[in-house]
Amino acid sequence: MPSMCSGPQGQSRKVCIVGAGISGLRAAGLLAAAGFEVTILEARDRIGGRIHQNARFGLPVDLGASWIHGTEGNPMVHLAEKACSTTLACSAVYSICDSIGVWLGSDTARRHYEEVWEILEVVMDKSRTETSTLQDSVKMMDFFRQELGRRCLGEKEPATYKNLMSQIVEMWGAFMGDDCERQGLKNLWLDAGLEGGIFGPMNLILNGNVGLIFPDNLFMASTYKDIMASLCSVASEKASLRLSCEVSNISNNGIQNVAVEAVDGFRGVFDDLVVTTPLGWLKRNENVFSPPLTPRISVAIRSLGYGNLDRVFIKFPEAFWHPKDSTMNGFPGSKPEKAQTPTFPVESLFLRPTYAADTNPAQWRQEIISFSSLPAPFSQPVIMFFAYGQWARHITGLVRGMAQDCQEYYQILDDNFRPYYSKMPNYDPFSSSCKPLAFMSTDWQGDKFAGFGSYTNLPTASGDCLQHFEALQEGMGETRGIWFAGEHTSPPGGLGTVHGAYWSGGEVAKKVAQRYNVTIDL
Repeated sequence: MPSMCSGPQGQSRKVCIVGAGISGLRAAGLLAAAGFEVTILEARDRIGGRIHQNARFGLPVDLGASWIHGTEGNPMVHLAEKACSTTLACSAVYSICDSIGVWLGSDTARRHYEEVWEILEVVMDKSRTETSTLQDSVKMMDFFRQELGRRCLGEKEPATYKNLMSQIVEMWGAFMGDDCERQGLKNLWLDAGLEGGIFGPMNLILNGNVGLIFPDNLFMASTYKDIMASLCSVASEKASLRLSCEVSNISNNGIQNVAVEAVDGFRGVFDDLVVTTPLGWLKRNENVFSPPLTPRISVAIRSLGYGNLDRVFIKFPEAFWHPKDSTMNGFPGSKPEKAQTPTFPVESLFLRPTYAADTNPAQWRQEIISFSSLPAPFSQPVIMFFAYGQWARHITGLVRGMAQDCQEYYQILDDNFRPYYSKMPNYDPFSSSCKPLAFMSTDWQGDKFAGFGSYTNLPTASGDCLQHFEALQEGMGETRGIWFAGEHTSPPGGLGTVHGAYWSGGEVAKKVAQRYNVTIDL
């Protein structure tokens, strides 16, 4: 709990927080509870930032963040429980459609998927132990291929094994919001997640044998709306929230005198300012700060990568893809294997498709979430496709600016995604249940307040990213009263995640409070 304290002569300390995403709301709630006079300026007409929902299909779906990455020590797990949110545990993917449109047997899919993550863990260890000597030009995929080549020596069909593994690892692009070939090895260790997270498989010892188990990531079946509502309620009780207030200028010549101007005419002077805007926004808006940001912070902003991950939702009359019996043998062309679940899995991968040359000549891979596999009452006949990197730029560019209920929008997305949903079990081109009712897509990379993207990543030629993160975490608080928060300033284990953004809000609140001898215990 924070200790209550005012500044010298008893005056209130005024803090401005730019951005009402999860890091901003967390910082605002803590500082307001500690007795600071807090003003939140949000450019959008809503709170949440890149956490946002839409109920166009009836039940709400998350348009942005939709996962809790890792469970051990993750504050979002507690917040989800407190908000009575419903989550679904997801671990190894065992539903994979290969490059010619044939579904792998579930045992085969699971084995290869888990082996890919085993190799990625080796890659992570390489990055962690040799980061000081690695050149920042080395790709993570260079070492992955090296390790994969070593493992191929023990395979009966090494060429087939290598091809399949090389395609499955491309799923890493969705985690980074960019092609995995662009990600560096030197700084990869900084993206090590919590147990059960992005890099969270744990060693399990049974009968003297060491193997990997995959602790759960949690999919937010009921969405993040209840968690965000709870955080907003806490922040708004004692803080002032101003929506549709786009900050256009931040100026000061020293601490205790940070002047803020906004497009809507807002003017204010504060003792401290916490900037929680996305990294992508900072990349395009350094000119907002006067005097300029320090060289160290500027270099950090320009060097770190910023990926894009968009979503395309397709609603059907019914979930035709669910097996009609309790086996997984409903997959067209799949090999008979023991059933893993009585329903279609939540997650599935489509590897480099050779069957969609007209709309996807580059063979961009696909990844889906089946919302019909969520628990009641959140189940609905909806498939969500993740789109990242060049594929996302292509798809969002095709429909940008179109009304989502117009025929042209429908036709473009149907032409581009029919090659994949038509590979789903039980698909019948003549059945009305297999014809989409509607499409809905996101466009974070067309959103200026999201910084035209989604979250931070670590590409090659980034330099020493640990120094970049330290620069952003330190900010200019001690010299100019300006601080930064957001997933791009997260402590280790939180890069690109909701819990990372939440952590950063708590950490920056502690730093601001410490300047005035106020203690905030997180």
